[in-house]
Amino acid sequence: MGYPLTIACYIASFSPAIALFYSFIAHDPVQIILFFLGSFFWLVSILFSSLIWFGLSSILPDTFLISLAICIFVQEFSRVAYFMLGLNKITRQGQISVAPGVSDLHNARHMLALVCGLGMGVISALFYTMNAFAIFSGPGTIGLPDALETGVIDPNRAGKYLPLYYTLSAFLLTVFHVTWTIMVWDTCHKIKRSPSAFIPAAAALVSHLFVTFLSSLNSRGFHVIVFSIQFLVLLICIAYCNVIMGGTIGSFVNGISQSIIDAITLKQIRVLIDERKMRNQRHAVPDEPMTERGGVNETGGSNSSAPDTIDA
Repeated sequence: MGYPLTIACYIASFSPAIALFYSFIAHDPVQIILFFLGSFFWLVSILFSSLIWFGLSSILPDTFLISLAICIFVQEFSRVAYFMLGLNKITRQGQISVAPGVSDLHNARHMLALVCGLGMGVISALFYTMNAFAIFSGPGTIGLPDALETGVIDPNRAGKYLPLYYTLSAFLLTVFHVTWTIMVWDTCHKIKRSPSAFIPAAAALVSHLFVTFLSSLNSRGFHVIVFSIQFLVLLICIAYCNVIMGGTIGSFVNGISQSIIDAITLKQIRVLIDERKMRNQRHAVPDEPMTERGGVNETGGSNSSAPDTIDA
């Protein structure tokens, strides 16, 4: 595969994360801290999941599915813990915040969910791809050592398209964590107000389980089908998060269609070109000559409009 293609895969995998980070997080130091704190909570959840898996592996012969389900439950619990132990306290209204400016973000809980969920998604996608990309970066052909040892080529292997599938999966995984965090935090925020507040968290848990267990079909050669279904589930999750944040399905569809039109017509490039032309035009306009200075007109007389005589 080589290092250039590996770097390209990393850039493509984290392109949505880079765009979201630059647009919503990079300008605020507090949100940068919360971003990395979200990554820390995800790492802690993986640590506990590993300890549970280690304990179960010494008792049960096959613990793959059980350990995978436990890992998902622990990750969702870490989102709740992040909200209850950390963010819910430091952003509570009427109290002194432990960090300057954090209390001002109390009403921006969906934005905070995006920030913290993005931190979880980035570290999750990094753990998902770094070992595979490290192997791909070296010389050789994917799957060749096993084929030489067994004398049989696996018909379900992705072959040269495996880096592409890893890249697309990391792309989806990052955005999935953002949507799951928005859903879970919406439940945490409304759990004491509405009896139906558990629905967003249940949707996050079910979609997380479904997407994760669906990815196990990749080993059977269903890479395209798995990715298509996961992408459809992601669109549903994004639409649901849009409804949670006060939007509608119609506004979501209109936003998607407008984004596609803007991408096809290269709107951002045209906007940048127009802004540059306007700046050049402003710099090209010469300054107007000053005809009056210090209250004296061009003929050297006074600008005072007072009459020469004053009536007594």
